Amino acid sequence: MGIPINCDRPKLIFSLPNGQPLTKEVLTSLRIPPPVFGLGLLEAVPEEMIRNLADPEDQNQDGISGRPNEVWDVSAKSTALGRFGWKANTPNLLQQTAAAYVNDMGITNPLFREGNGETDIDRQTLENAAFYVQTLGVPARTLLDDSQVKRGEKLFAQANCSACHVPELRTGKYKVKALANQTIHPYTDLLLHDMGEGLADNRPDFKATGTEWRTPALWGIGLTQTVLPYSGYLHDGRARTLEEAILWHGGEAQASKEAFAKMSKRDRAALVRFLNSL
Repeated sequence: MGIPINCDRPKLIFSLPNGQPLTKEVLTSLRIPPPVFGLGLLEAVPEEMIRNLADPEDQNQDGISGRPNEVWDVSAKSTALGRFGWKANTPNLLQQTAAAYVNDMGITNPLFREGNGETDIDRQTLENAAFYVQTLGVPARTLLDDSQVKRGEKLFAQANCSACHVPELRTGKYKVKALANQTIHPYTDLLLHDMGEGLADNRPDFKATGTEWRTPALWGIGLTQTVLPYSGYLHDGRARTLEEAILWHGGEAQASKEAFAKMSKRDRAALVRFLNSL
């Protein structure tokens, strides 16, 4: 017998100082900040490996057709593979850090300068901040020998969740030697996937459409409530639990969501326990 779950969706209403609504040309999207640990490892994954995971035409006919975002590299002044951000709209952590400085804090820097070319911080300060993010370690997994966790891991694979949340990747050469040539378990492919109208923000970002999102890494997700009690899940924090987060999946993940919904209560609990062990 099923268990009813209410899935709420946040609704934003913006207005101008005169009380009039924003014009249709202004696109908005509610976002919560994603975790920043392990990003250096994701930056160290070779571009070729990520592109090889893409299947934009769904040639293997599994219903999953991830594709890379192609974004603007400010330093190189050319397009590059997107890796970071909810829609993979940033190519590297130096630019991600620089963008956070200027957009979130109003601090200009060597990548995003004042109109007259001046900056609030110098290159070394920017690189130090980027290095901090690159080297934040990933929390260790727990409950590796737990029988329920082991069953949940199998169910995760059987529901084809691992088609997007790829369990294992390998880093290559990297400027931080400690992160090079490592086998990692981030549970992401760093690709864009159409998640359906339910999660759509209708806000394109480079090649990402209004229904596409980059697969978020799942490592450390079990500590979400420990670090920030009552925090939500998904790009806008709408999901109060991992069960709700799964049930919001649509588009390419529709079949996986339905597989989860059809599981017994015992199996659903095992899959969620597995996620909480990451």
